[in-house]
Amino acid sequence: MKKAHIYINYKNIVVLEDYLNVVKSALEDIGYSVDFIKNLDGINKKDLIIHPMGNDAFKYYFKGYHNFILWQQGATADESYMRHASKLRFKILNIMDIFAMKKAKAILYVSNELRTLYEKRGHCSFKEKSYVMPCFNEQYVESVYEKKNYNKNVFTYVGSLAKWQCFEETVDLYKSIEDRVPDAFFKVLTFSVDDAKKILDTKNVKNYSVACVPKDRVFDELQETTYGFIIRKEDVVNNVATPTKFSSYMSAGVIPIFSSCLKDFSVLSDSMTYAKKIGSASEQEVSELVDFIKSTIDPSKVKEEYHRVFNTYYNKDLHRQKLANLFKSIL
Repeated sequence: MKKAHIYINYKNIVVLEDYLNVVKSALEDIGYSVDFIKNLDGINKKDLIIHPMGNDAFKYYFKGYHNFILWQQGATADESYMRHASKLRFKILNIMDIFAMKKAKAILYVSNELRTLYEKRGHCSFKEKSYVMPCFNEQYVESVYEKKNYNKNVFTYVGSLAKWQCFEETVDLYKSIEDRVPDAFFKVLTFSVDDAKKILDTKNVKNYSVACVPKDRVFDELQETTYGFIIRKEDVVNNVATPTKFSSYMSAGVIPIFSSCLKDFSVLSDSMTYAKKIGSASEQEVSELVDFIKSTIDPSKVKEEYHRVFNTYYNKDLHRQKLANLFKSIL
């Protein structure tokens, strides 16, 4: 039997697990024996390797591991530049990623925007050997709509207070809504309870709660909310991202209010009524958002739209089948 190994020597494996299990299943469907490994010691160089990082694919290529698939999770060099502000590091990481993509048997991207970015940087097309599957960690739950109350203007934020998650900007946007929608309420779920409260109080938010709840209770909390914020800054890293928070919110019937800089979901939302994108949060945009919030929500339409999204964009079985077809044609 042909062997494939998924290299996962990374701290955030919980985030990667759902995605990589779909890849694993697709390879098993075409006859591979697949396991997860933390190093390549003793691995046959003819075996197939799945690398979730371009720099590892680059490094191991020069050790003789030429048979590999690359999963490109984001704009690696741009993320690095945000952390280190090193132009040299930016150039080197780009060179590594593009080299790895050109040598890879297949490439998995988390967004169409990400593939387009690397095709421009690499001055070539990767379309024939690549597949786009967004990051997601939840599935459609039909029973949510049996007790969902869309008459309550409850908003939520789920996440850390890391700068890239834009909690302060989210609070500013919520405050603009609260000033115009008197019955608005903001439910914040975060590990940093005290820090979140300080920010909310500093910005004079009146109606809020802050809590840290176990992961298995987040879904229950989300069922009691109507809108969920996913606010990001305009930059390359966010342009190519597909946050798992979209699937988390929508699986609980929560309507996302999100930044238009999240390009792929922004395109997807063009065919939806119950997903509200916002750009610079200008006075006009906030007014339009408030009009949207004050309009009557049709629960059956929300249910129909979200079922369609989970039946296509977030459908594990569909992605598994399409990946298996790609792998079968290439490997």
